[in-house]
Amino acid sequence: MKGSRWFASPLAGTAGVLAGLCLLAIPLRQLTTARHPLAPPASAAVEAPAGIHAVLRLRLLAPATRVVVITAAGVTLLDRRGLGAGESEHDALIPRVAGGLDLRLQADFSAGGAETAAFLTVMPDGYDDQTRYGIGRGRIDEPLRYEWQMR
Repeated sequence: MKGSRWFASPLAGTAGVLAGLCLLAIPLRQLTTARHPLAPPASAAVEAPAGIHAVLRLRLLAPATRVVVITAAGVTLLDRRGLGAGESEHDALIPRVAGGLDLRLQADFSAGGAETAAFLTVMPDGYDDQTRYGIGRGRIDEPLRYEWQMR
């Protein structure tokens, strides 16, 4: 096989392209690599000294005149009036408790005739979502217990 014919082969063409890419790899790496040390990664659960940020998802099967969610220590996490049937989300700061979280769900359905339900899903940052519910007529006053393995 002649030397000029060898350079015209597909294998030689592929080798030439790969050699060119290898020569470009060093300057491209220097352009795309940060020259300063990186900040440490943020924690999955952003915590405040007083508690953990959470989203409270409230699902009502009927319109409620008032819905209140209170912790066992008496801190009000949610107090809304005139909520319609359906889902709504609210931000809250839940206390960091090793044994779990005890909440009291109070919902006032002024219509009061038919049995209805209120579902409360607590979605703390960095932990699994948990849903509890209360069922009743007219007024629901239900203790709810949520448990997570706190880190």
